[in-house]
Amino acid sequence: MDRVVLIYRYKLKVKTIIWDIDDVLNDLMKSWFENIWLPSNPGCRLSYKNLTSNPPNELLNLQKEDYFKLLDEYRNSNKANNMKPDEKVIKWFEKYGENFRHIALTARPTHTVSAVAEWVLCYFGKWIRTISFIPSGRPNIYMPTYDKGKVEYLKWFGKADFFIDDKTEDIEGAKKLGIKSYLVAQPWNNGKLTLPMILDLLTKNE
Repeated sequence: MDRVVLIYRYKLKVKTIIWDIDDVLNDLMKSWFENIWLPSNPGCRLSYKNLTSNPPNELLNLQKEDYFKLLDEYRNSNKANNMKPDEKVIKWFEKYGENFRHIALTARPTHTVSAVAEWVLCYFGKWIRTISFIPSGRPNIYMPTYDKGKVEYLKWFGKADFFIDDKTEDIEGAKKLGIKSYLVAQPWNNGKLTLPMILDLLTKNE
């Protein structure tokens, strides 16, 4: 059989991974909390592992609007742009990345999306070539609603084989769509798997 046809048939079988960005491919919350919140609030006795809700505004004695304002400012900052991905994750992409198709799917306010898109392309652009987002609501900003959340996006997209996120509700919703889904362990969820552990599972399911 012609080699071109063989390659084409192989590519048709490549599975697609949908990746969350914040707190999955990066350490946004941890980085913000340890680099911004704690230095600015020396009386805070919490550690990152104590952030058992997301958003954690009540734990930090903040109004939700004030918390999001601080987080959004950090999302657009040089410090956030300079966050380094886990070296184990980069090594996995270098070894196994081309065996899958990859899409990044994030929920963010629109004025912070270009910053995270640049970050993704900087570190993962060799493999992740599509970046989609669900606009997070912010006061006085109107955006058309195509999908109410990630699960509706996944249903519309209809081609995801794997979904990786840190939000329990989105993982459960994706599972109901028949998508193999992995919850990345964070203080605010009951996940048992770190991202490197999930990558090992993906390799076995390749």
